[in-house]
Amino acid sequence: MSTEIGSQKVRHVAREVAESELQRFIETMDLTDKLEAKMSEDDTRSLANTKERLIAAIMRGHLVVDDKGQPVYTPQLGICEPITFYEPTGATFMAMDGAAKGKDMAKMFRMLGEMCQCDPSRFSKMKNRDLGVCLAVMTLFLAQ
Repeated sequence: MSTEIGSQKVRHVAREVAESELQRFIETMDLTDKLEAKMSEDDTRSLANTKERLIAAIMRGHLVVDDKGQPVYTPQLGICEPITFYEPTGATFMAMDGAAKGKDMAKMFRMLGEMCQCDPSRFSKMKNRDLGVCLAVMTLFLAQ
């Protein structure tokens, strides 16, 4: 089902479908057992909030899981080209080395840029509603 809002077509996905798609992503990327094993109560709550943010984005049609199980996010504002989140590699983690000590956001944006194969500045220019979804996807990858 979709609705026209201005010049944008907005999809509406049932919650059950959104939960199933998120689970497919988690299973495809082999995050299933690693996510909740040995987590503190605070971490469990934080993970639930992360999942809820992603489910909401899927329900609104901004986040989809492609046929390879990769999350693809289409930002709502600014540059609206879809962003594919590829499974992190060692290079994803090495990308943090290029940012100075204490520059935590720069390190995160460098990691996102490497993971999504785009310039890290794209994330620094994002509005909070879009950046929050991107950070939530990254959080699931890093939770293992």
